[in-house]
Amino acid sequence: MAMVNAMNHTFLRIGFAIEPGDPFWVQVREAVGQRADALGLSLIPIQVPARGATSEACLHFLEELKAQEIQALISHVLPESLMRAILESGLPLICSEDTSLRHPLLVSVHGLGRAAVMAAEYLVGRIGEEGQILMVGGRTDPALTATLRIEGFLGVIRAYPGLRCYHVGDGWRYDETLDQLLEEAAAWTSRLERPIRAIFGLSDSLALAGRDACRKLGLLDTQTVIVGINGDPLALAAIQAGTMDATIATSPQDLGYRLADFARQAALQEPLPHHFPYSFELVTAANLSQVAVEKLVFIADLPSRLVDVNRQQEQQRLLQLQTSLEINQRLGSILDPDELLAAMAQIFRSRYGFDRADFYLWSHPDRTFTLLARSGKTADPVPLATSGPLGHALLNNRLIYIPDTGSSPRYPPDLRWPHTRTRVILPVRVGGQVLGVLDLHSQVRRLCNQAELDALQTLADEMGIGMRNAQLYAQALQARAEAVQASLLRSRLLARVSQQFRAPLNVILGYCQAALANPTLYGVPLPDELLRDLRHIEVSGAALQRLVNDLLELAQAETGTLRLYPEEVALQPFLKEVFESARRMMGDGRTVRWRLQVPATLPTLLADPIRLRTMLMNLLDNAARFTERGQIVLGADYSETRVHLWVQDTGCGMAPETLALVRQRELYGAGELPPRADGSPEGAGLGLAVVQYLAALHQGEFRIESEPGRGTTCHLSLPRHAGPAHPEERTADPVTGTRQRQPRLSHQLVDKVQEFVARNYATAFTREEIAAAVGVTPTYVSRVFRQQTGMALWDYVNGYRVARARELLEHSDLTVTEIAFTVGFNDSSYFSRVFRKETGLSPAAYRASRASTALAPPGR
Repeated sequence: MAMVNAMNHTFLRIGFAIEPGDPFWVQVREAVGQRADALGLSLIPIQVPARGATSEACLHFLEELKAQEIQALISHVLPESLMRAILESGLPLICSEDTSLRHPLLVSVHGLGRAAVMAAEYLVGRIGEEGQILMVGGRTDPALTATLRIEGFLGVIRAYPGLRCYHVGDGWRYDETLDQLLEEAAAWTSRLERPIRAIFGLSDSLALAGRDACRKLGLLDTQTVIVGINGDPLALAAIQAGTMDATIATSPQDLGYRLADFARQAALQEPLPHHFPYSFELVTAANLSQVAVEKLVFIADLPSRLVDVNRQQEQQRLLQLQTSLEINQRLGSILDPDELLAAMAQIFRSRYGFDRADFYLWSHPDRTFTLLARSGKTADPVPLATSGPLGHALLNNRLIYIPDTGSSPRYPPDLRWPHTRTRVILPVRVGGQVLGVLDLHSQVRRLCNQAELDALQTLADEMGIGMRNAQLYAQALQARAEAVQASLLRSRLLARVSQQFRAPLNVILGYCQAALANPTLYGVPLPDELLRDLRHIEVSGAALQRLVNDLLELAQAETGTLRLYPEEVALQPFLKEVFESARRMMGDGRTVRWRLQVPATLPTLLADPIRLRTMLMNLLDNAARFTERGQIVLGADYSETRVHLWVQDTGCGMAPETLALVRQRELYGAGELPPRADGSPEGAGLGLAVVQYLAALHQGEFRIESEPGRGTTCHLSLPRHAGPAHPEERTADPVTGTRQRQPRLSHQLVDKVQEFVARNYATAFTREEIAAAVGVTPTYVSRVFRQQTGMALWDYVNGYRVARARELLEHSDLTVTEIAFTVGFNDSSYFSRVFRKETGLSPAAYRASRASTALAPPGR
């Protein structure tokens, strides 16, 4: 049939809405197609609304006719209101069935009742003037086609009082009617006498359905006469086999040719008749051979045409799948807007032959379109009021197709595009919202069928996902840059404030400690009450001094200025001095036992003694503040290469979600801790953060074991003779501001994996891609990563992405779904499950907790 992608500019566009309901209409469609080829008509398949469709569906159908720029419509009889609307819009209508409607732009077939009259006259001639006749089909159909056939047949039968006609069956299809006759057999067979003298079907398919039903029910004998209407090939085969007697053949070739001829006349605005007649012929065994040969000649090309149509449809589907795959592969991984626009234009040029593809971004607040060009250039905004088809596509959320811009009845030629002949404007949608419109231009006239237009719309929506990803990526980079800048400013401010705090704090502690060391320093013994107050001042001042030191070291770590000054430390006296200082300042008489558990001899340790003291004091301070009874132990052990230090308490312990966040922060540099499980605040977690940083700078490892209600043990494992880590391993990144994610491992492969994840976490990647990047097999990279880090590779990837998501939740206003896509998750539900597993909270709950604990006091 004449349904091709591009044709000569003289072709007329004829809407075609003949459905292949039975073999007769299949032949009519073939005849229309043959004649359309000969006349140079372009047949555009049109889907008409079903009977009982809503007014909105009918309006959409009328808009579709305008969008396709149809010049005439060939169709079955439609609801009268819809037919009037079509005709009043100025579109000629060519009906393949009888209708009582009259209009200058309407032409329809006339005389269909004559076929039923011929069938009745044949039956009377065969069975005589007495007997029972079963009429099958169209019983409840109000369409004029059914009414004319029923009245034509009964008009003849009523002239013979001895003939009784029983009407059964409501539909028009063989299978539906056969099922109905068998299901309702008890109701209609009770009125009949056996055998039935004749069966008349309003079509050949209905006659065959009645024959087969009566045969199963035992209502037939060899004398039953069976007649139908249309002259279908199945009916001719049944007449040849002797299981059907006659059919009133309606020439599908003649009907199809006439429909095409009148459509051409209408499109050329030539006068139309109100009606044109059917051509009927009685077919029996006597003239079957001649009629069969004529019909065979007519349908000889039908199989090859159907194959061609199927091949074209398969080619269109294959093209759509290939283009969709290319868009997913290329556009899905492109996050640069310039590159995305260039790739988009190239795909639509190479796959669909369009010469130009423009994307207009829609701004709802401004009510304007902005043409996005390469290198960030933008044209002047186009107001919605003057945007023409761009605005129509946006407001109606439907594509606009202009086959010929020079002769379009809806849209005048656009002077900006004088060489454009065909134009397709497609709304680009993401998540139910219109992001903008895609404007496709062709300098040659292109005729697209509905399947092609639907495919283009699908591809435009897929392109919208790529555009949205690029927008989210740009927003995430901007939010990250702002967060990094804010973090650096905060760190510098903390460093300056901490330095300013130190001087007066040292003066306060100096006077307190001098007075406590020598109570008669001023020649007068100090009262016990004053000494007690001075001890409180010393303890509080020391705690404040540790906090100030922690803030300073944290700020230095984040800005990349924290340095170690290692020396040989004699552990035995060092640990004893730290323990006694902590017990004196933190052991305030509560029922807590302080215990130093170290071997008789300990080796020296190459470390920064000030930073080592800071780590142990922070751990002992945490233990003291959260232990109300039991004991606090500072322990030490060693091997040939490492020293193991630990602080153990019998305090309240950490909730599982808090412990998970501590461990995650050890790997990814995440922020502060949530409230404890019992509802009291955990605080900012500065002490633990500083311990983690300093352990990493010493090339050591920090690990926590904790259980609610049973206490906490913090482990420090430090190399005995190693110096400080290399600069790139011991400092925070001064460019991004991200903290050291975990102690750098000596294994080069793990380093490369961590670098790959840091660079590519925002995009989807596989284990195979990681392995290829580091030059090993996927199995090897998984095994070595687990051996070196103690965790599965994908657990690390998910943890890293969750850490970045936490930063965005704290420092941006992106939605949870947007953050999920920004950090590399393609499914927001899966992202939420992973986030909850890593943090113990949903993303929304985490964001809320950050807001509510932003001013929480420092602590564990």
